[in-house]
Amino acid sequence: MTEYGRLTGNAILLGYSNTDLTLGLIVVVIVLDATRRAYGWSIALVGVFSIIYALYGAYFPSFLNHTGLGLRDVTLYGATQIERSGVYGFITQAGAKYVAIFIMFAGLARAYGILDVILELSQRLGRQLRSGIVHVAVISSMAMGSITGSAAANAATTGSFTIPMMQRQGVREDYTAAIEAVASSGGQIMPPVMGVAAFLMADFIGVPYLRIIQAGLFPALLFYFSVTIAVQFAVLRYEWISEKANGTGGLLKVIFSKSAFLIATYFALSVGAFYLARQIFALSLLVAGAVTLVALLFGRYVHSLTSGSDEGGWSDLQTAVAGFCHGRYFFIPMAVLVYSLAVMQLSALATGLYTVVTLIVVMYVRDLTLLLIAGTSDDDWVIAGYDGAVSDSSSPVTTVPRQLFVTTIKTLRGFKQGALDMAPLVGVLAAMGVIIKMLTQTGLSGKISLRMVALAGGLLVIALFLAMFTSILFGLGMPTPAAYVLVAALLTAPLQELGVAKITAHLFVFYFAMLSAITPPVAVGVAVASRIANSGFLVSAKQALRIGAAGFLIPFALVANDSLVTWTLTGTPIAAFCVFIGVVALTAVTIGFDGRHVLQLPHRLVYLALALGSMYGSVLSQFVGGGIATTVQLATAVLALLGLSLAHIDRLPSAVTPRAEVGDR
Repeated sequence: MTEYGRLTGNAILLGYSNTDLTLGLIVVVIVLDATRRAYGWSIALVGVFSIIYALYGAYFPSFLNHTGLGLRDVTLYGATQIERSGVYGFITQAGAKYVAIFIMFAGLARAYGILDVILELSQRLGRQLRSGIVHVAVISSMAMGSITGSAAANAATTGSFTIPMMQRQGVREDYTAAIEAVASSGGQIMPPVMGVAAFLMADFIGVPYLRIIQAGLFPALLFYFSVTIAVQFAVLRYEWISEKANGTGGLLKVIFSKSAFLIATYFALSVGAFYLARQIFALSLLVAGAVTLVALLFGRYVHSLTSGSDEGGWSDLQTAVAGFCHGRYFFIPMAVLVYSLAVMQLSALATGLYTVVTLIVVMYVRDLTLLLIAGTSDDDWVIAGYDGAVSDSSSPVTTVPRQLFVTTIKTLRGFKQGALDMAPLVGVLAAMGVIIKMLTQTGLSGKISLRMVALAGGLLVIALFLAMFTSILFGLGMPTPAAYVLVAALLTAPLQELGVAKITAHLFVFYFAMLSAITPPVAVGVAVASRIANSGFLVSAKQALRIGAAGFLIPFALVANDSLVTWTLTGTPIAAFCVFIGVVALTAVTIGFDGRHVLQLPHRLVYLALALGSMYGSVLSQFVGGGIATTVQLATAVLALLGLSLAHIDRLPSAVTPRAEVGDR
């Protein structure tokens, strides 16, 4: 700290001392060793190789050859030139400014038990679905993955609960591992948090984080839509239906139930109260939140009076407050996050700070509310050294300080967990900074871009496939943020030269870096899930590829239908309709089931053709014009939808109806 001013000022002009260079070299070594300890040899060896390549580039053949850098240059570019170095460069700065605050948010969410609450709510929904706990795995992994940002950690966290439950429902072991692995991998692209790579993307591209959320919304929805359909088809084909859900009416009953109507009403009431408080009466954010809460409580009280409850309005209100505090309180900080980003358009750092502070305040209020109004206390008294729930004779004078102490302990534990999660990530971001600095200073990144464009022969589709394979290759065994940073530095430039929009190119490589978690031979997400399921790794990976097959084609659809990323008034609705229908048809091909019948090869080929036309018909605009291409895309999508709908209600002509029925293998 004492030498920072000199290193960023006079030393640039007057030169760096031997001590500066020695310490810089030590920092580089420490960073690589920290990365090795946290993530193994895969990333550390890439860093070591990049330094060897920088030092001995003159001995490499062909386009890899360069004049070579000296050890002094490696040290300067690696760490000594503080603001222009790899260790302290923009990647590490982005991690410190944007990523750290949301890692702290994830740590607090774990300490407060929010992840358990999400799982519990998903289980409640699962009891109303024919697929039972199977879709619970998808929903809970989607929610948790957006916060944690790690496919392996997500699979380990949610999989330890969902995989045994799926097996008890009758789902085969390899499918339970595959479902959990695929669902866990996609959370990293799910707004609003999107793991941590999205913050790096915003800094990489130089756009607001809100723009990344907007661009990533349809890719995330498409991915989880494809996973949901694939899981549904697999459950129906192999008759893994939940017995508890029989006769419940399924998803439609859940959507159009009285409770769903009440939730929609309360949501509209809260939004209206908040809007009036903020926009009409210009109240502060805190006061507006209090007004919204009062409006919700008043609405609940009125409903209890008009519903004829035998318990009375106040008792019903107490029950409602307790239910909200036990199960849905985490919606408040998430609402603050979305509001800060979308409405106030604050920076990621300010948004994260507001979200963390809101979460802490909500937890203190929630715990005290349960204690004083609902008549219950926190279950985790043991962390403060107490032996159980508060006795009826305990007075608020003694119980309130105890509860505040317990909540404070949980808060400190959350910050500790966040710090422990952030520490290895800082090391790997610094290591990626060193790698990218070596590649750029030696000119290799520019050479790769030129070679990639030349190898593709000016054909975008070949360049996209090269980018896909390279992204998956670099992602094997790496955390997604590290893989994304590396492939973005190398591969987005050639894609942009061939006409792909900048943000689309970054989402393309990010998507495949994410999918490396389910791609053999490493497939870290499958490896973790298969261990929990006691299933073979290769057979689980095979099923994961079948369930997630549509995900490997969705990034190409984003390039073909750029309006899904850039958003236009007319193009986005048409593209969304066509691509979503195409994803259903493609999933029917990979699972071999259309929701009613097991598909044979001819039917698969027909659905495959319709899926490709629905998802990529827009590329015909280069040959026949935009209007005709859109017509063809819409026509194939309508045909696919018509075929799937008629097959589902058994109204297809007998000549084209698949003969194999449910239960065939």
